[in-house]
Amino acid sequence: MRSRAPLLDQEILTVEQAAEYLQVHKMTLYRYIREGLLPAVRLGKMYRLFRRDIEAFLDAQRHPSDSTGAGGK
Repeated sequence: MRSRAPLLDQEILTVEQAAEYLQVHKMTLYRYIREGLLPAVRLGKMYRLFRRDIEAFLDAQRHPSDSTGAGGK
């Protein structure tokens, strides 16, 4: 029996879903894709994004002070 955990790593999102997840406008996400900041796969006229790539993008945007957590502790 296969575990479902590896499937979560392969989760695929639409631009709209990814924009909602990141809490940005979808045009901002298209700009990130166009500028090469966020990897995406183009299927026909639509883009798809792997959740793992979105998480990596977020990690890369993190400022050193963000790693201390709330309250600076």
